[in-house]
Amino acid sequence: MPLDTTEEAWQSAADASTYRDAVRQYLADHTGVAYHDRELADAVMGTSWAERGDGGVTTTDALTDLVHTQFLHDQLDELVRAGHVTARNVPAARLGDEPIPADWDHVTYYACAE
Repeated sequence: MPLDTTEEAWQSAADASTYRDAVRQYLADHTGVAYHDRELADAVMGTSWAERGDGGVTTTDALTDLVHTQFLHDQLDELVRAGHVTARNVPAARLGDEPIPADWDHVTYYACAE
């Protein structure tokens, strides 16, 4: 149901949280290094991709992390469009022993653009 923006519920509500500032700060703190979205989700959102090894999504916790990571990915796209973050599609073959899903042909990495 729509909510009238003049109602108290809207007026007193907190701003929706995002991770744009946190991920932008994380990348600025690690200038010269690029990270893929799952690494960034672990760093700023507390997801558990690194603990899963290849990043398979086979449990409820992994599915929750996938949803959170997609939310972060949307915000990363906004930061790329705004020019704060640079994104590059790196062929998976160049990543050596990185734990990425076997069926990925590339991985998008993000770095501070400033």
